[in-house]
Amino acid sequence: MALEFRELRLLTLAGIQDAARRRIVPALIVVCLVSLMMVNSCTQCSSGATIQTQGGLGQLDLALWAGVGVFLVLTFWIIVLAGLLASDHLTATLEDGSALLVLARPVSRSSLALSRLFGSLSISLGAGAVLQLGASFFLAVRSDLNPIPALFALMATSLSALSVAAFAMTISLFFPRIIAFLLILGSVTLISMLNLISFSGAELEGVYYVLDRMGPPFVSSVMLALVPWSGQPIPLGLALETIARLFVWAFAGVSSLVFFFRRLELTRLEPL
Repeated sequence: MALEFRELRLLTLAGIQDAARRRIVPALIVVCLVSLMMVNSCTQCSSGATIQTQGGLGQLDLALWAGVGVFLVLTFWIIVLAGLLASDHLTATLEDGSALLVLARPVSRSSLALSRLFGSLSISLGAGAVLQLGASFFLAVRSDLNPIPALFALMATSLSALSVAAFAMTISLFFPRIIAFLLILGSVTLISMLNLISFSGAELEGVYYVLDRMGPPFVSSVMLALVPWSGQPIPLGLALETIARLFVWAFAGVSSLVFFFRRLELTRLEPL
């Protein structure tokens, strides 16, 4: 059945409402508030501290590293959150039978899968936008760091979260949700560490080099977006390659979800 945008829109609104009613949302709001308080404290300390260097006081350098560190931590947290919320947002509807009722109508499986994906992303990316925009505001006000690179970092984080959420939802079709989440957590942690090591200038070899160069650029895309804070130009070739990898992995994640869900035998997931 062809994907119809009207049914996708309606199902996505329902998916967002379901995501907003999840028990984790109040806890997530509290975590966001606490995180913003911590970001506020961190940027306040970095704006007031100075370090002595050969060229004079290094206050801007300290603010730069504090800003990069804050964004890397927030990026990792947002991506993991996207995987956590997506790991059961589709399978829960299959297990309680509501998805089967929806599919009994003239609704395509593609629309249902994408609507559940977008519904879970509405929560994770909403929290991510609040945190990263809040961090960029504090850094711009207190450390005079240009907020434009922070916006590009948010876009890169959003694409990474999309790919992770899509793969987490796909894995959850075949494995219990805890296994799906642990697989995603391990993969995101490993690739993020490899991105960080490679971006620092260290050499990677073998399978680690392949994972860093061919895998999703979770950390390297954000660090590349924040390069203008250091006053250095962004290498055009590296930027284009990183952007292409972000879109390729996002497309691969969404495509795999639609492909496997359309071919999944749903009767084994019917409630007893």
